[in-house]
Amino acid sequence: MGQKRGHESKAQALQTKKRKKSTKADAAEEDANVFVGVEDLNWKEVALPDRMEDAEGFFGLEEIDGVDIIKGSSGGEIQFRAKSGKPRKSILKAPEEGDEDEWTGFSDEDSTDKTAHKSPTAEETEVKEDKKHKKEKKKADQKPKEQNEKKKPEQKPKQQKPKKDQSMKGALSFEALEEDEDEDSVDVSAWDELNLSPEIYTSLSKMKFSSPSAIQKASIPAIMDGHDVVGKASTGSGKTLAFGIPIIEHYLDKRGKQDKKTEKTGSTPIALVLSPTRELAHQLAKHIGELTANAPDTNARIALLTGGLSIQKQQRQLAAADIVVGTPGRVWEILSQGQGLIRKMQKIKFLVVDEADRLLSEGHFKEVEDIVGALDNHQAGDIKDTDEEATEEEEEPSERQTLVFSATFHRDLQQKLAGKGRWTNGDMLDNKESMEYLLKKLKFREEKPKFIDVNPVDQMAQGLKEGIVECPAMEKDLYLYSVLLYYPKHRTIVFTNSISAVRRVTQLLQALQLPAFALHSSMAQKARLRSVERFSSPTADPSSILVATDVAARGLDIKGIDSVIHYHVPRAADMYVHRSGRTARAGASGKSILICAPEEVVGVARLAAKINAKKHKGEGASKKLPLESLDIDRRVVARLRPRINLAKKITDTTIAKEKVNTEDNWLRAAAEDLGVEYDSDDFDQSQGQGRGRGGGRQRREKEASGMTKGEMAGLRAELKHLLSERVNIGVSEKYLTSGRIDVEALLRGEGNKAFLGHLDPLTF
Repeated sequence: MGQKRGHESKAQALQTKKRKKSTKADAAEEDANVFVGVEDLNWKEVALPDRMEDAEGFFGLEEIDGVDIIKGSSGGEIQFRAKSGKPRKSILKAPEEGDEDEWTGFSDEDSTDKTAHKSPTAEETEVKEDKKHKKEKKKADQKPKEQNEKKKPEQKPKQQKPKKDQSMKGALSFEALEEDEDEDSVDVSAWDELNLSPEIYTSLSKMKFSSPSAIQKASIPAIMDGHDVVGKASTGSGKTLAFGIPIIEHYLDKRGKQDKKTEKTGSTPIALVLSPTRELAHQLAKHIGELTANAPDTNARIALLTGGLSIQKQQRQLAAADIVVGTPGRVWEILSQGQGLIRKMQKIKFLVVDEADRLLSEGHFKEVEDIVGALDNHQAGDIKDTDEEATEEEEEPSERQTLVFSATFHRDLQQKLAGKGRWTNGDMLDNKESMEYLLKKLKFREEKPKFIDVNPVDQMAQGLKEGIVECPAMEKDLYLYSVLLYYPKHRTIVFTNSISAVRRVTQLLQALQLPAFALHSSMAQKARLRSVERFSSPTADPSSILVATDVAARGLDIKGIDSVIHYHVPRAADMYVHRSGRTARAGASGKSILICAPEEVVGVARLAAKINAKKHKGEGASKKLPLESLDIDRRVVARLRPRINLAKKITDTTIAKEKVNTEDNWLRAAAEDLGVEYDSDDFDQSQGQGRGRGGGRQRREKEASGMTKGEMAGLRAELKHLLSERVNIGVSEKYLTSGRIDVEALLRGEGNKAFLGHLDPLTF
């Protein structure tokens, strides 16, 4: 009988659910048929754009969605109702506080009505009884389990922790303090003279920054006192924290501690940080984010605005951001298209220009001028509401501090090395004309901002060793491969001057079974981030190689970079400083090697003279080249030449096939658009025999693209065989125990695994 009753109760419960659904549907239909007046509709005002230059349409009106308009049959009366499938509440105004009914207390009638309404039916009582029986069964099943669990701790007694004192609710528990002590922390007493907040001290301790750097000691007090600062420091000296700590200090003073102000979604940003490259912007956001994440009770929201990623997501992040970090192009794109964003950004407290010599150079980053102009000047199209004017009268506009940081402010270092202009030997921080140039570009609050120069006399880092490898112009690939094999398990960045060179060198090194990754401006943003992550990951191969253009030369702080190789000589001296600054950071050691062709010696001499001129200013002219010449063993070069020749054939063939396919697809698509039949042979004949300039290159590309898959497989097999053997340097493989080689070290896998025999290291 019990089973039948349970079956019947389930059927009855389903019937009641169907009845409820039908009643809800009927109520929704009745709700949709109810007409609404014009004044009761939830009208939304059309916001005005920040810039009225190309704006079209009607602004200042009100609009509403999801409403059907019905015209009366007799007169011209118009009625409104919600569209089908939309509730009536969605189109109505939100009730005001005074419109709600006041509570008048309890009455006897209300209580009787409620009790009458709550009287259960027979069907509901049956359902409740069944639920009670199920709960009792579950409790009965759980009792033996709980008894078994109670027996276990009796067999193995453990020390019970003391109970917390409930009277100390607001204070920190002693267990939390013990956990903090167990964590790895560093003594930060050296930071005491800067008078920072306890949250910043905690974050610095967790990040293991025991003492401030020179630029941090000099600039943090000046920024916190409200001064405009122009900071010049060598690469890897901690410029990010020099402006990041004062920004977080201001955030803690004004909005920190998770107070009511942080709950507002439309908060005003306190800082805008501009950087020349996407990778540097991501790195700045990461470092500032680590500083806030390790600081207790700090929830500063950072919006990262860079190209290549979703602009809609970045707009949502900007709406509730406290700190904005981005590249000038994307920042200006969002600000110029937004509504009210420029007025919002005009109230920022800090404007930070990182790598300022690059951002403010002539002919580059026009968006920086647009951003600075928009922050300083109110646009002609700004129309303020009466409510906004009243609030702005109450709130005083915040005075913006301008912070400028870079490793090189030397105007002469930005001149092209091939140029014939006279070098004036002037420094930007000492020359009045250069100072006026900087003041024109940026509108400082103070007439004379504080210039902080903590650069040593030498432009380069102290632990950096500089060398030069001279080679024929057509054998740079061979000498690059030789240098890489000389330094196994060294994380290296190879810099080139063109995107095509990055693509070719990366494929060449990958064909030689080296872990090489590409980075250039034409790559998609996700691919760029993936290359940097694979190169810099702690779990990556220690001999990883990043082949990059100068997009990676500024600001990238990747730990463990042992050497920098300049496949192409940099075009300007300041770029050599920034390229070499990717290694020997934060007091570590590193190597910077230039691969130089004979015709590039003059340019390299000019480069070395410009960089080291200030160092030798009082010592008189020095004709000696400051770069040490590195002599590579000619036997190594001879043994490696067959590998390079095979790898170059494979790489050139792969690139030529890709180029032919892309050109053929483009021409085929163009022919289809024109309605013309496309024949590749006829097109090649119409181009001529290639006797003019570039004809030889076209002929080589055509020959390379014509190589079959079988021939490519043969080349790869031959190269694989050569790579499987060690490079023999004058050792008889039949008599390994003759004494010229340490057999025990060879069996243990010690030494350079690429060579067989004794190899003298490259000495600086």
